Amino acid sequence: MHDTTPRRAAALVAALAGLAAPAAVAAPEGHPVILQWFEQRWLDMEHKIPDYFLSGYGALWLPSPFRASDATSPGYDIFNRFDLGGPGNSTAYGTEEQFRAVVDEFHRAGGLVYLETILNHNSGRSGDLGFQQAGGWPGFWMGPIDSPFKGPTNNWGDFHNGIASGYYQSEDPGGPRYDLHRGDLVALVDIAQESNNQYIRQPVVAGNPQNIPAGSVYNQPDANNARFYPDRDLPGQMVSNPGTFRTPGVINLTFYPFNEPNPMAGDAVAENATGMLMRWLQWMVFEFKIDGFRLDAAKHTPPWFWDQYFDSAVYQIRKAPDGTMTTPYSFVEAVDGNSTIFNNYVRKPNNSNRAGDTWGNRDALDLSGAGALRNLVNAGGFGFWGDVIGAHLDNVDNYNDGTVGVNHVTSHDNGSTGNGSSMPSVPTKRQQGFFAHAYLLFRPGPAIVYHNARGISRSFGFFPREGSPLALGLDPDPDGNGAIESGSATPNATLTNLVHTANEVARGQFFPLSTGGDVLVYERSTPTTGQNYPNGYSANVLIGASDSYGQGFATVNVTTTFPQGTRLHEMTGNAADPIVDPTSAISEVLTVGSGGQVSIRVPHNTSSAGEHNRGFVVYAPALPTVDVQLTNIAGTIPADPASIPPARRRLAEVPYIQSDTFSINVTTTQTDPSDANTDDAALFRFGQGFVDLNGNATVDVTSGEFAGWEQFLTLNQPLFGSGNANGHYAQTIDASNLPEGYNYLSVATFRHRPAGNAPLFDEARKVVYIDRLDPEAEWSNQVGSVGTNSILIQATGTDKTVETVYVLLDVPSGTDPRTLVNASNLASRRDRSLFERTLTGLTHGYHTVSIVAGEDSGRLGVTEYTFFADICVGDTNADGVLNSSDFLEYLNQWSSHDPEADLNPPGGDGVWDSSDFLVYLNFYALGC
Repeated sequence: MHDTTPRRAAALVAALAGLAAPAAVAAPEGHPVILQWFEQRWLDMEHKIPDYFLSGYGALWLPSPFRASDATSPGYDIFNRFDLGGPGNSTAYGTEEQFRAVVDEFHRAGGLVYLETILNHNSGRSGDLGFQQAGGWPGFWMGPIDSPFKGPTNNWGDFHNGIASGYYQSEDPGGPRYDLHRGDLVALVDIAQESNNQYIRQPVVAGNPQNIPAGSVYNQPDANNARFYPDRDLPGQMVSNPGTFRTPGVINLTFYPFNEPNPMAGDAVAENATGMLMRWLQWMVFEFKIDGFRLDAAKHTPPWFWDQYFDSAVYQIRKAPDGTMTTPYSFVEAVDGNSTIFNNYVRKPNNSNRAGDTWGNRDALDLSGAGALRNLVNAGGFGFWGDVIGAHLDNVDNYNDGTVGVNHVTSHDNGSTGNGSSMPSVPTKRQQGFFAHAYLLFRPGPAIVYHNARGISRSFGFFPREGSPLALGLDPDPDGNGAIESGSATPNATLTNLVHTANEVARGQFFPLSTGGDVLVYERSTPTTGQNYPNGYSANVLIGASDSYGQGFATVNVTTTFPQGTRLHEMTGNAADPIVDPTSAISEVLTVGSGGQVSIRVPHNTSSAGEHNRGFVVYAPALPTVDVQLTNIAGTIPADPASIPPARRRLAEVPYIQSDTFSINVTTTQTDPSDANTDDAALFRFGQGFVDLNGNATVDVTSGEFAGWEQFLTLNQPLFGSGNANGHYAQTIDASNLPEGYNYLSVATFRHRPAGNAPLFDEARKVVYIDRLDPEAEWSNQVGSVGTNSILIQATGTDKTVETVYVLLDVPSGTDPRTLVNASNLASRRDRSLFERTLTGLTHGYHTVSIVAGEDSGRLGVTEYTFFADICVGDTNADGVLNSSDFLEYLNQWSSHDPEADLNPPGGDGVWDSSDFLVYLNFYALGC
């Protein structure tokens, strides 16, 4: 335990009692910071993934990608769960292929993908006769068709009906017909998870009596629907769910896997609505490799659905990067008290007072803690930090240790500005609450930064609320006037520096040291042993945050568990910033005194230089100073120019490599001349890791926070204890072991620490583009012949590097088609890898098509095809009929020396004489 004498005096007021965890409870490590990234089309999001990676994030919360009732909807009025959009019929965010590509790219960047998931309701309730006759909601049965409309007391099949006075509603407990589990949420039709109408809900074969009743538009049989079903010829997995104290009793279910090599081998079987929802969840994990779910409106769905069916459907179905099967991590949205949320919706490991109820992996958004943080931000300096600490969901299991709750400041529902009825203004720096994010990112447990990219145009609510425009390092409103300024948007690393630093030093349990007034000071520390740690803990980082907008700073004296003499460096740059600290009163280095005493100065959000909104400091032992260089760089893919709108503008410059090998070279330097604890080890990984890239035939680290990382074997010379001026690490990489395109490198260089201490390290991230091979696109709708004078060419990129395609007709022999590409022969992009261009003016005979594929590095690849145009030569006006008008048209062409009339020899000789006329007469005589 901590030394309670100084710590538990006035600093730990009654509101904070019981928040310190005993040594027996170890806080989990390795929670990546989650970026909630909304309002961005998938193609634009994929384009900006290098910025996401370089910003330090490790996970994503993405919006619902499924077909909604309106094509521009954010997705909560879900219409068809198995429709993610297609060419010419996209959702607000794009198409299924584009969604698959963006998820794949996030995984290549080492990210986990959590998906917005709606299991409580469909879109707005409609009893319209035409809607019923069209088939209603795909996959759901509305009950028998009722004319002229379906009313509240009619049979609604898979949905809850109402009573004579109207439908039940679930959002207003004081209103009429309130029913939490049977009521519509803001008029969205409520699914009856308990209903048991057995149908094949995505029919495959017409005439099957088990098919859901088909409408004129929806629920029609389609052979392609087989891909939505598991293959029951593959071995099944029996899941034995032990039940919970809420829903006792074992439930046994058998699930079959989807056939990934052959999706059309799926077997359609009858099921109820809950069965379809379970299958849909599994399809998302198997088909798109989703890592988890954010579960919307959870309290409006009965707990037995979560405990028995949701948990069973997702149990051990996700393949982790190391190949093991795991249960996807999910977190519910439940607007309720912390105890109710914990007791009804949380089911996961590490809940110390819920032994035996850890079968699932289901957490909850910390809505109470988020609300307290927003209150603090909006109070403008008149709030109380103790209200925030005491509000967290994590307190419910007796500890504030990161084991329960997903933390955030803002979200699409409760943003920094906006009310959901129209496009919100850009939030001010004050509204974004940087000091609140600093507090949140360094405390234990998963943390979310919410980013509204403003990349979707819509003319009606619901507009997702605003979040943190700086989340990806770009400030779209540098002058703070509340408007997007594309040309003057500038880089701003306030938030991304916090994310990076939290990755490096935020480890251990949470211990508030001072919560008085406007300033909170806390440390993160881990249990350890040894003579230098008489309290049984070793601190890793010290954080100070102020909500005050008074000028200057506050001085706070605290007792830490850092050993005496430890030199602590301010990690955010605020202590060295002349705007934050114009008088240089805030120390860049603190030295810990006797018994762990530290005097820390925490800046308020205003100084004599003006309002800066950076009322925070972070102190930690010096990390290695690291320089990472890559060899064999052939060139650089530039950052986007300032003229590109902020929603799409990418800040990252990306080097590209075209050789078969390259090296990662790491040079380290002693950061603090008075601190001998320099680097003693380094690791690296690309993407999610678990690939042998150093040639020793194994993955070097197989467990713990750094599982999947590799050692430097080409050169491994740590600085610590070497007597050298620098440390050096190097690894030669076989580029053929990395995929073509963008690759995402992380290098962790560790500070030397005594045994038993948590790792502190510098994390360097780099994006590199592997460009060994030409990009390639194939003619996907290829035909051998065509009978018209035009043809639609569809070209499909055969790998993910293809970003542009040019289609050229009849390039002269000996000419490289790559020298002829320009805007006039650029194909239009129809999908992530599908491009189209129509070629016109075809003449009778053989033609060549040159498809030139381009990638971001500027490299071009060519594939060529031949086809035959079987066109009636005499039909000069190309109407398919040969008559006197064609003869007269040819005479006009011939007399005016039109090249089209030069027919002898085939292709013409540049001479217009009687031989051309005789050739035409022969064609005319033959007819079409």
